[in-house]
Amino acid sequence: MKMGTFFACLVPEVRKMTGSQLLNIWSACTDYPRLKIYLHIILLMACCSAIFNFAMWLRGPFIVDMLGLVIGLILPPNIYFYNVMNPRRATIRKYILENQDMFGQ
Repeated sequence: MKMGTFFACLVPEVRKMTGSQLLNIWSACTDYPRLKIYLHIILLMACCSAIFNFAMWLRGPFIVDMLGLVIGLILPPNIYFYNVMNPRRATIRKYILENQDMFGQ
């Protein structure tokens, strides 16, 4: 399973990418410097943690905890990558075509 499948499934161009490929696309096709990208990753992890901790706080059965974990891990990154990457789909396609050796396509 590729990392893009879980974290960016709403953007077809990055759906089947590994973590390093996703990070390369993210830094090449946005105007964010690498440190700002790392800050965004930390904020995404904080959102995921907050959702999971809320599910743990509910004190329901074990399935509620697992559902909170799945929703917490999948929902925030997909919303974020959809908002960041979807307007730049043409730029992403162009970058992938220019660097086909990196992406193996």
